[in-house]
Amino acid sequence: MNKTFLFLSLILSVHAHAQKDSSCSDMAAYTCSSIGASDGTTVGNVKDSKAAFNDKLKTETFPAVQKAFIKKVAAMPIDESARSAILAKLNGMKFSTECEQLSASLDESLWPNSFFTHSDNTFYLCKAKPAMSEFVAAKMIADELSASINPCGIDSIIRRPKEKSIAQAEEAYPFKGMISCLRSGKSVSAKHNHGSSFKEAGFCANDQVTRAFSDWLTTEVVTDYISEKYSKLSASQWRQGIANAYREECSFGRPDDGFTDDPDFSSRLNGIVTANPTLRKKMNCYDSSSYLYCDAGNPDAMAKALGAPKAAPAASGIMSAPANSKGGVE
Repeated sequence: MNKTFLFLSLILSVHAHAQKDSSCSDMAAYTCSSIGASDGTTVGNVKDSKAAFNDKLKTETFPAVQKAFIKKVAAMPIDESARSAILAKLNGMKFSTECEQLSASLDESLWPNSFFTHSDNTFYLCKAKPAMSEFVAAKMIADELSASINPCGIDSIIRRPKEKSIAQAEEAYPFKGMISCLRSGKSVSAKHNHGSSFKEAGFCANDQVTRAFSDWLTTEVVTDYISEKYSKLSASQWRQGIANAYREECSFGRPDDGFTDDPDFSSRLNGIVTANPTLRKKMNCYDSSSYLYCDAGNPDAMAKALGAPKAAPAASGIMSAPANSKGGVE
């Protein structure tokens, strides 16, 4: 009896180790082969009315994720004038679930969906359902907040003069070293399509570094937020939560799609999301990521890892705060 018990325990242990190893080495494959299941987190409960659930999103979930996002950005070593402009934008951001006026133009297959409008500085969350995973809700919110300050979105806060080159614009981006790191072959090799004019579109089209940065910052914020609110989640719940948050994107940015504005899904999940050392620890990953972790909080360490000179201080005169920060829908 004891031998049988020990044998079964060994089999289960090996199985658990294999599952851990699989999710840590290829989170993209794990995500796309997994099914939706509870991850130990919820926003509200299934019996909530629509009004009660929306109120919870507005008064609890969104402000908490927004606070975690602002805390992360405020701690970054960026130019003070850029920090002030960015934080003013983030602190003034509003939340809404009133998406009905856009229902004719939104594909219902995309719901629950979210988007951010620069024109009224509002985050919209559409058709979210009571008892949704908090990993999903936090990821949707953080992703749109990230879009407001990624290399494309930052133009609505700190203007990039159109005559400047891509090299000058990369140097002027407030989060020093991040674009170079994300473009590196040690990270996700985020590409720019040189067949298009940078002066016309900037980072807003034909450049994968915009999505790469948003994925990086989203992961930072979601990991911080979930860690603080759900301190006792198991490693398997963390893996399930990340899978729940990204499963709907499994068909996005496949290598056979040709050039897209997003790095392929495997690179995003494995090279950005699970390259985060704090998240890897939460998922009980026993080894380091094979991808370089880009750390905007330590640009000198990034430069050293890339074999590049230390990050230069913020350049002046290349980007400046616009008189009017209005823009279109992202």
